[in-house]
Amino acid sequence: MKVIFKRTLQETLRPVPIILSLLAGILGGYVIGNAADSLEAPAYVYFLNKCLLIQHMVVFFLITGVVLMAITAATASGLIAGEVHEGTFRLLIVKPISRRAILLGKVLGMMCGAFLHMLLGLAVMVVFETTSGSFDRNIIAGLLGYLPGYLLYGTIVILFISSLAVLLSCIMKKRMFALLPMLVVLVMILMLPIVLRLTISLTGNISYEGNKLYLVDMNYHFAQIFSWCLKPYGGISGTSGQLEVLSVLTNLYTYLPIDRDVAHTQYMNSIMLPNNMLSMNMLVIIYLVFTAVNYLGSFTIISRKDV
Repeated sequence: MKVIFKRTLQETLRPVPIILSLLAGILGGYVIGNAADSLEAPAYVYFLNKCLLIQHMVVFFLITGVVLMAITAATASGLIAGEVHEGTFRLLIVKPISRRAILLGKVLGMMCGAFLHMLLGLAVMVVFETTSGSFDRNIIAGLLGYLPGYLLYGTIVILFISSLAVLLSCIMKKRMFALLPMLVVLVMILMLPIVLRLTISLTGNISYEGNKLYLVDMNYHFAQIFSWCLKPYGGISGTSGQLEVLSVLTNLYTYLPIDRDVAHTQYMNSIMLPNNMLSMNMLVIIYLVFTAVNYLGSFTIISRKDV
């Protein structure tokens, strides 16, 4: 199993995925580092929240989003299907090692590789955001304080995406057939629900909450899990204006109209509040249970798979 683990780890750490992780960290770091260009002598809390929100979106959509999800899905979908299609799986199963041990070695190697990609992307992001931005040590400390939360979320992403891709890899006989459904899942998490929510809000023909569309909104689900991971380290906060973009892209927040007479203000007619249509704890449990079921199914199928 050790040889299988090392070979899978090496396949995960190929030049193209490494370059993608590096580019994601560099791009994200520069975006965060230049967040203060439009501000003149900003207040500390306002400035920190703005930088943090940009950092959160970079990590959610780019580093642990497009890059990490794509690398994990591409690697995991070929663990078994690729071997079967190339005819090398027959060579593995004749060796004195069980099929489940083969799969376990591949899964562990793939997970370690994906985790290293995430570490690389986050490390490069930190280097470039601190060197390209005019941040004092307090702002830098505030930005770095969320790294454990990012690592926790990235680990959940790796577990879920890999579990589904590995299950498909065990079912399918060609890597492409396992990869295509994973691409649909990535679109469902990172893009399609955003377009649908914007379309619904502009047309007004369908009620998002009334039709309980949030139950199938994977973008909102993963944003809630992301927020849950950051909660122990300060959570997500900011002014209504700062949270507006995050609200559009993740549905984490919603506008609540306020009575100006009650609020004693003539400038504000709404405030931004967390969109708690589904419990964070419940979503984390559901997706982790789904992950466990996927892996149990994978180990069951691999032991009976025809080659």
